[in-house]
Amino acid sequence: MRLQCAVTVLLVLLAHFQVEAIWCPDQQLLEEQLATKIAAALQKIFTKSFALLNLSVVISTAYETMDRDQVQLIHLVLDRSLSRLDSPVPVVLASRMNRKIAPHVTIQLLFVQSVDQVKAISDDLEKNYLCVVVLLSSLPVSKKRSIMSTIFAHFLQERYNINVVILVPSLQGVRAYNVQPYTAESCTSTEPVEVDLKDSLIRDLYPERLKNLHGCPLSVIVWDIPPFVKVHWERSDPMSRLEGLDGRILGILASKMNFTLQLVPNEPKGLVGGASFMNGTLTGAYRMLRERRANITVGCASCTPERSTFLATTVPYSQIAYIIVMRARSGYSIYEIMLFPFERYTWLLLGLILGLRRILGRWWCMPAPVLAGWMLWIFVIRASYEASVFNFLHNSPEKPSPRTLEQMFGQGYRFITDHATYRMTLKFPAFQGRTTISPGQPVDVFHALLKAPPKTGAFTSRSFLAEHLVRHRNHRNRMVILAEKIIDNMICMYFPYGSYFAWEISTLLFKMRSFGLFQHHSQILAWNSMPTTSDAPDKPARYAHEDAGAGFARSMGFVLAALNCLMAALCVSIAVFALEHLGHTRRWPRLTWLMERV
Repeated sequence: MRLQCAVTVLLVLLAHFQVEAIWCPDQQLLEEQLATKIAAALQKIFTKSFALLNLSVVISTAYETMDRDQVQLIHLVLDRSLSRLDSPVPVVLASRMNRKIAPHVTIQLLFVQSVDQVKAISDDLEKNYLCVVVLLSSLPVSKKRSIMSTIFAHFLQERYNINVVILVPSLQGVRAYNVQPYTAESCTSTEPVEVDLKDSLIRDLYPERLKNLHGCPLSVIVWDIPPFVKVHWERSDPMSRLEGLDGRILGILASKMNFTLQLVPNEPKGLVGGASFMNGTLTGAYRMLRERRANITVGCASCTPERSTFLATTVPYSQIAYIIVMRARSGYSIYEIMLFPFERYTWLLLGLILGLRRILGRWWCMPAPVLAGWMLWIFVIRASYEASVFNFLHNSPEKPSPRTLEQMFGQGYRFITDHATYRMTLKFPAFQGRTTISPGQPVDVFHALLKAPPKTGAFTSRSFLAEHLVRHRNHRNRMVILAEKIIDNMICMYFPYGSYFAWEISTLLFKMRSFGLFQHHSQILAWNSMPTTSDAPDKPARYAHEDAGAGFARSMGFVLAALNCLMAALCVSIAVFALEHLGHTRRWPRLTWLMERV
C-alpha cells in the first residue's frame, strides 16, 4: 500500500514537471515580450523627459516582496533599462531613501501589484517626488481602473501629491494614466485619465492641472490683522469678506486660478497667526495646517525656518520693516529756553568766578585793568547769551530724541508691542525684560504709546504705522521714528506639508511681485504722512506752517517770561533788604550775622 502511494505521488510530480516544461517556454516568451515593452516605455520616458531636465531617478526595491514571477519580470525590465552603458539619467536602487541622496533625487519609480504596496512605499518618504508607478496586475481593466483611482486618491488626499503617472503594461503596449482632480463636474475627481505616450515629454506626463480650478472652494485660515487682512464675517459673499493688502492678493489669486474662498477662522478665536518652534510645536493657524484642516493661510505670516520645516511655503512675496516708534518730545518751555543757551559747565564757571570775586573782594581790591577786563568779559557773556536766545527762538528746536537703539537702552527706555510682533523681539536678547505686550491688534499699539510714560518706544512695523495714520493723520506730529533700522522681515503663504498648491501659487506671487502689483496696492496706506526720523533736522514740523499771530504770541510769551524772572529777582532783592532791615532794627544778632555773611 505504501509503495502504491509513493508511486502515485511520483507520477503526479512527473506529470506536474512535464506540464510545466510544456508551458514554461511560452510563459518565458510572454515575459520577454512584456519586459521589452515596459523597458522601451521607461527608456523613452527617461530619454525624452528626465534626461532633458537632468533629473535623477530612484527605484524602490520593495518589489522583491512581490510574487516570484513578477519579481523575475521586473529583473528583466531592469536588465534592459539599466544595463546600457549610455543610460540617459542617473539611477539609484534603494529600499529606503537615504537622506544624503534625497535632495539630489527628483523622480521615484515604483513597481507594485496592489494599493497596499503603494501606501507602504510612499508613506515611508519624507517629501513628495515626481512619481512613476508601474502597475503589474493581471486583473480585468475595470478592476485596474479601480486600483488606479484608489492610488490617485491616496496620493492626493494623504500625500498632497498630484504629480503621479501610472503605467499599465500589457502585451498590446504600455498605457499611461494621470488624474485631473479639478474639473467642471467634480472638485475631487480621482478617475484615471489616459496620457498619450507618443512624445513622452515631461509636460505630457505631468500637465498643468491647477491653472483652472473650475470654481472649486479652497479653505483659507484668516484672522484680523490690518492693514493686511480685515475679515467681514457678516457678509454673505466669501469673496467680499476679505479686505486689506493680503486680502486683495488672495482675491487676485482666486481670480487667476478660478477658485472660490471658504474662510476658516483661526483657533482659538482672535489669535493672530500662531507660534512655531523647531521641535515641531505649532499653534493657531500653523497647527491647523499641519493637521490638514485647511488648504492655505494668509495674513502677514513671516517666513521662518520653524514653519517651512513642517509646512509648505511660497517664496517671499512681500517685505515689511520693523521699527521703533517714540512719542515726539515736546519743545522747550520759555523758562528752559532762558537757561538753555549755555551748557552746564558755562553756568558753573560763571558761578565759580562770581564766588572768587566775592571772596577776594574782601581782602584785595582788584586793579583797574582787571576790573575793566571783568566788565568787558561780562559784556561778551551778555551779548552771547542774547544771541543764543534769539537763535534758539528763531530755530525753535525740540528736545533731541535717541538716534540709536543703544542710546535708547542707555536712557532707560521701555518698549511695548503687540502679541504678534512680540515674537520678533525674541531675536534680540537686549529686549528681554524691557518689553511689554499691549493687548489688541498691532495697530492699537500706537494708542497705547501715546498714553505711555515719556521714555517708551513701540516695537512695530512701518505698515502698521502707515495704517494707523490713515485714520489718525493728526498723530503724525506726535510721533517720531528711531533713525536706526531694526530688522526687515519677509512675508510668505503657508500650506500643509507637501501641498501641490504651493508651487503654483508661489509662481503667481513671484510674477505679481515682479510687476510691482504689491507696491501698487500698498499705496492705500499713508506712506507720505509718516513721522520724521529721530535724525531729522531740528526744525519741528509743528512750526513749519505757523502763522504770524502764533509766532507773535510765542515771542510775547518769552517777553512775559523775562518780565516774570525780573519781577522774581526784584522780589528776592526786596526780601533780602527786608531781612537785613529787620536784623538791624529788631537787634536780632543771628539774623544780622547771617545777612552779613550772605
